[in-house]
Amino acid sequence: MVASAALALGACRKRAPEVKVAAPAPSPPKPARPAIPKRPALAALADGETYRYEKGVAKKATITEARAAGLLDVDLGDAWAPFIFQDSSGGDPKVDPPKPNAYRATFVALANDRVNEDGQPPRAGEHNYLEVFGIPPTLSVLLPRMEEAFAAAREACVDGTDRSGLEAWEGNSVGFLDRDRSKREYLEALRDADWVRKETEARAAAAADAGAPATPSRDEVLAALRVGAGLTPPQQAKQRARVDRFQRGQLRLRAVRALQARLVCEGLLGPKSKYVDGQYDLPTHEALAVWERKHDVFGWGLLGGETLDALLADTRGLELETLRRVLAERVADAAGIVEDGSVNQWRKTHPPTYRDAAGVSHVVPDLVDDFVNALLAAIGVSTPEDALAFLRAHGGGLANLHVAFKAPPLPPYYLDLAEPMALSAEIDRGDIWYDVPFDSRGRPVVQRRDHYPSLTLFTTWRKQKIPLARWRTTIGSWRSELHADGHVYFKYKNSDVGPRVWKNIVAAPVWVPPDGTQPKDLLTRKVFDRNVGPVTVVNTDVMGPGFQSAYGLVLAIHVDPKRGGFDNQIRTHGSVDYTSIARRFSHGCHRLVNNRAVRLFDFVLRHREFQRIGNMAMSLKKRFEVDGKPYRYELTTRGYYYELRDPVPVNVLEGRVMGAVKAPIASYVRKPGVDYSDVVDPASDQTSGDATTTTKPAGDLPPETTPELGP
Repeated sequence: MVASAALALGACRKRAPEVKVAAPAPSPPKPARPAIPKRPALAALADGETYRYEKGVAKKATITEARAAGLLDVDLGDAWAPFIFQDSSGGDPKVDPPKPNAYRATFVALANDRVNEDGQPPRAGEHNYLEVFGIPPTLSVLLPRMEEAFAAAREACVDGTDRSGLEAWEGNSVGFLDRDRSKREYLEALRDADWVRKETEARAAAAADAGAPATPSRDEVLAALRVGAGLTPPQQAKQRARVDRFQRGQLRLRAVRALQARLVCEGLLGPKSKYVDGQYDLPTHEALAVWERKHDVFGWGLLGGETLDALLADTRGLELETLRRVLAERVADAAGIVEDGSVNQWRKTHPPTYRDAAGVSHVVPDLVDDFVNALLAAIGVSTPEDALAFLRAHGGGLANLHVAFKAPPLPPYYLDLAEPMALSAEIDRGDIWYDVPFDSRGRPVVQRRDHYPSLTLFTTWRKQKIPLARWRTTIGSWRSELHADGHVYFKYKNSDVGPRVWKNIVAAPVWVPPDGTQPKDLLTRKVFDRNVGPVTVVNTDVMGPGFQSAYGLVLAIHVDPKRGGFDNQIRTHGSVDYTSIARRFSHGCHRLVNNRAVRLFDFVLRHREFQRIGNMAMSLKKRFEVDGKPYRYELTTRGYYYELRDPVPVNVLEGRVMGAVKAPIASYVRKPGVDYSDVVDPASDQTSGDATTTTKPAGDLPPETTPELGP
């Protein structure tokens, strides 16, 4: 992939029409990069062995010996999977008898790039990059990725790209909406450049004819065009606007070309991409989205914001950050910790505290970061070069690598316990809109939200309710739903309020599409054979089990203890749809990014007594038609169940109700633009003008802007 990158930079793209514009200032030369330290190769470990590390020095020991010495043993091998996917807890088999967890093998295969998202063997050079979806790469996958990133040819290619062109981009994010708009903006920038070139040449010729001592510069030409001498005021305004558009367009062209060159260096744009030089087209957008996934950037394939910051970061530094994140998941799992500093980020000026037994106040720690820092110090990794040297030293034994180190002390609320940790959760629904999302004329109404939903996990210790982690989550809102009369309506999918409990935790859960799901929404397009092209198939990925399931990698069922354990189909669960978690809505459930959901329920199972129920079999076969073509799917499991002996209390807060409507609308609401003339008994007595606001405040997107399946 890397070897062909330099050639591809000049040969794989469509050439843009030749337009002469001022040459961009070259990026400053890169300083020489540090050499990779030399470390002696270490032998592979046998089962039950670990490397005791201190200040970069490794000594082989048994895991039992390391634990007896007070060290934390961390499984860094290729066969690792989170605790929720284990067949047993590794203790007394009479207390926790092993029960096979079928998804474990899939998780491990995906983490090792043995299969792709579709369960097929990966093509040559293909990587999964599933970290943003909750499946981090193994160290065996990370080592060759780092070797590629550190390769002289790759680094020379990246150094040769126009970094200044990216740094100069300060406009709105460059995104891809559709092919027509992408092409229109691109051609508009070329025409504007051609206009400025002709104006510059004409004024230079006029200056020469007049015997002027100097030819006007482009900046002088732009200043003159902005003044628009001899034009009427409307013409002047129009010309000023075009000058502004020209300047923005040239910055965008330069930034996109710099981006494309960078993606070519990294092998994400190639000879078959068919991208247009300087145009932010679909191939460029898709390649950038893959780059975001590779570096755990929760972006939208847009050139701007966090993505632009990451593109400008040191390339070797990005690889070290990847290693840190991989270690964080392994360490959190091994130590049974969840505190990641998120509670402090929500209250930066007054971080939450707790008092120890002596009454001394302490800030709730970022345990995950503290443990990772301690592990890195133990293995002697402080730079990207150290990281590669460490992986190289264990290159032949990464598959079965364990590392034991002196971990930081746990807070007293972990240690001073006479019984399992007293955990509870609180879900703040944030700003709530019950008004329908359109006005009396059927026009969308944007319903502003300043306070977004969040989930906070607490422990109670010595009469103190201590927040451990707080993350963004989702609530329900208006969704499209198929009615029995065959028409699609709006239906408010409420996230009900009040005390609930988590009694069952389900690893690799399966989502069963409800009857109100539109059949066409159960289909997707996939390419299994490049010679055949995309084919339409049932989207069983969204059903699961798997990381793409509508329930993600793990869920907990909300039940109402006051109603005999009533299940209203609300869950807290993982999700690959991080865009919905950031800004949009669910069908009532509380979504978390997959790795946070895994870490959360790993933690709960580590600190609460449970019964391992195991796989819950089911037998569901369904047939349906779309456009006269039959489809079918079969579900054989509901997932892998755990039952908590003492359920975790969950309190769902009402939030701040906005708008005119103060309670959820229970009936179906007709959607604007849908023909309901053949409905004999209307599904709803609501019309397009009922229970709505007519204002359009700026801010959040309407809930139906990007429909998605799932709870």
